[in-house]
Amino acid sequence: PAAAPTRSLPPAESLIERARAAAWQFSQKLPNFVCQEFMSRFTQLGRQEKRPLDLVSAEIVYEDGHESYRNVKIDNRPTDKPLQEIDGSWSTGEFATILLELFHPDTHAQFRSGGASTISGLSAQVYDFQVESENSRWMLQAGSQKLAAAYRGSVWLDPNTARVLRIEMQARNLPSGFPMATVETAVDYSDVRIGETSFLLPVHAEALGCQRESSYCSHNIIDFRNYHQFKSEVKIVPH
Repeated sequence: PAAAPTRSLPPAESLIERARAAAWQFSQKLPNFVCQEFMSRFTQLGRQEKRPLDLVSAEIVYEDGHESYRNVKIDNRPTDKPLQEIDGSWSTGEFATILLELFHPDTHAQFRSGGASTISGLSAQVYDFQVESENSRWMLQAGSQKLAAAYRGSVWLDPNTARVLRIEMQARNLPSGFPMATVETAVDYSDVRIGETSFLLPVHAEALGCQRESSYCSHNIIDFRNYHQFKSEVKIVPH
């Protein structure tokens, strides 16, 4: 029988593979840095206008691959609570985490081409994706309940550089006993200068959560600013 013809990768797969490689390189080269997060929190009933609730601010420290939060303030008033313990809705991990998890081989995200688009004036290729709950590390918490959610969404890629410009995600198949019926998030990425080098980092994110059997939703609008290199303080103690 004739040998099967060799098949070159279709452009969709090759761009996803390039994006996977770019995400991995990005994670390896990311320096330790600190930036400021400003999270404007709103509440919304059904389709009514959203009403401002408060402004949560914090410093995010990215050190050796881990994110931590310090100097948490609510409406500019310091609080002694860590971000994960403040009342109301909050979100963490808008950084490398979402980007790296989506392209990690263990996530087994299924991508399919959604066509060409433009975003912030840039040409982009859009891919729709879905991730099953058993492969997900997107952790949702509501009250005392915590789960890894199945999700679907879209990713905008720069076809020239294979860099991620935007990710949108929606949780799906949330169990009926879970207090939230809808959880969505979106993150915009841009080149950010830290030291002498530019890195692709989040500059803006939005998170929406709606309660089950209720028209109450929380809507957070998050901005990341003032990125700079983080140097651990070394104290020299005199003998």
